[in-house]
Amino acid sequence: MIKINYPKDIEKIYYQLISKSKAKKFNGLTFEEHYDKNYKSKLKYSLEDILCGEFQKLNKIKNRLGTKYKNDNGIKRLFNYDKSSSKNLQVLISKLQPKISKFIEVHVTVHTCYFCNIEYINKFENSKNETKNAFTLDHMIDKATYPFLALSLYNLVPSCYTCNSKVKRTNEIKNLSPSDEKFDFEKKVKFKTFINNQELQVEQNSDFGLLLKEDFSSKYDEYIKILELDNRYKYHKDKVMEMIHKRRDYPDSRIKELSMLTQKTEEEVKQDLFGIYLKDDLHKRPLSKLIKDISQELGLV
Repeated sequence: MIKINYPKDIEKIYYQLISKSKAKKFNGLTFEEHYDKNYKSKLKYSLEDILCGEFQKLNKIKNRLGTKYKNDNGIKRLFNYDKSSSKNLQVLISKLQPKISKFIEVHVTVHTCYFCNIEYINKFENSKNETKNAFTLDHMIDKATYPFLALSLYNLVPSCYTCNSKVKRTNEIKNLSPSDEKFDFEKKVKFKTFINNQELQVEQNSDFGLLLKEDFSSKYDEYIKILELDNRYKYHKDKVMEMIHKRRDYPDSRIKELSMLTQKTEEEVKQDLFGIYLKDDLHKRPLSKLIKDISQELGLV
């Protein structure tokens, strides 16, 4: 729902983190050296392409290599995101998930779930003054089916537990990801109530609808369906009801009056009354896109 904004040098830093990792089973080589020696000729891509290729590049790699490495233990042993050694799989390097999670925590701004904008997934300090985080990392392209993309930076989306484990799970949302530079969900898809009466005579949740609507396109239909966004946002119709009632009680004339009385701008009065969040960093607050879209529908912005 919200596009991830990455710092400019993130690819270089991430590549250094993973490619220079060492393990006893690499026999003194780095991850990069071990890959170049044993797997580059097999996968036909540089390690940098696989680890730091932008999301559309990862889709091209996925489509070209297909699923033939799904059960390749050699690939799984090397691109080890979260596995421990077992009878069936002796990993080459300890699971990298904790290291990657810490990297995301440090280098990517994380406040709310990038998939749904419902849950906080921020970092925090525990009682031992240790920094922890509340996010999970979802693999947009399934790591079990395409194990060579298990460690790819732009295949990982900070998300809430519900999105990752309850609704999306291993489903793929074809060619779409908040990690993609071209991800434009916020611009193209809007929350709509479809209220027809100008007097806003709405008294209960059943008096209006609440759906995500994309005009003149169906690009994000699958995204909305897989993440169950329409159904999950029904729970938040009370918030919309509150905004509708306030708007009915505070028409433009009343907002102007309050602006003169308080010496605040009309925009500041609206912010105080409705909690409108108009900045580009919508990810900072839960439900911020919902509030922004409904504010536009109610003529507040």
